[in-house]
Amino acid sequence: METIIYMPLLGEGTDCWRPVRAVPISDDVFRIVDQISAGESWKFGEDSRVRCRDRIFSGGISGLEAFEYAIETDPNYPLLKKHEQGIFRVAFASGEESVVKVLHVDEQHEDFIYDLVSTNLERDHYRAKSDAVYVAKFADLVSAQLEPRVLLCGSVTLW
Repeated sequence: METIIYMPLLGEGTDCWRPVRAVPISDDVFRIVDQISAGESWKFGEDSRVRCRDRIFSGGISGLEAFEYAIETDPNYPLLKKHEQGIFRVAFASGEESVVKVLHVDEQHEDFIYDLVSTNLERDHYRAKSDAVYVAKFADLVSAQLEPRVLLCGSVTLW
């Protein structure tokens, strides 16, 4: 069941909120289902999980204000966090399916840093062997499955 929460807008010069549609996850956590309007900057991205609190706005209107990310409620977050440095088979909302090595999970920014092992998509560019890595938002992650380790020759661990 959808409800309306109030999204803080950025870059407006004064405190402003936009009513947006969201789906309750728990008593104070909601998943945003609305899309960002052209020309607006929201404090939290589309499809984010946010914690809300009661607020009385100017004019006496009351409502639920989104005030912080609630990434810990995303089912993929604890799995990736627990197995940082692990190899995962992941699917993204864009349709990309990849095998990745998760290097770091960042709760504050609701994203994770990974090294791409393989993908089902053609890439316009391939990075040279370097320290470059990729970043993905949990909102863009559809599924993640930890790949089991395989032990070969008794001493080499392969993923």
